[in-house]
Amino acid sequence: MDSRTSFKKITFRNAFLLPGMEKPHAPGIFDLQVDEEPLDVMWEAYHRRLTLMLTYGSRVEALSVTEAVLDEALLQDQQ
Repeated sequence: MDSRTSFKKITFRNAFLLPGMEKPHAPGIFDLQVDEEPLDVMWEAYHRRLTLMLTYGSRVEALSVTEAVLDEALLQDQQ
C-alpha cells in the first residue's frame, strides 16, 4: 500500500481564525489537502498524517490544521 493524498473544497461563510493565522481570514471556498499513510495491519487502513488548508488572497498560505480544529471551525461558521 502506498500513501495517498485527497483533495476537497470547504466553505466558510463568515470570517474565521485558525491556529497559526495572524488575523482573521475572509470567507470563501478553500482547498483542503489530506495526506494519509497506510497502517501495517491485515486490512486496508490509513492514518492521517497531514491536513493542509490552502488560503488565497493577497498571498497563498498553506496552514497545517487538525481535523478536530477544522471541524470545530466549520461548525462555528454554520451557527
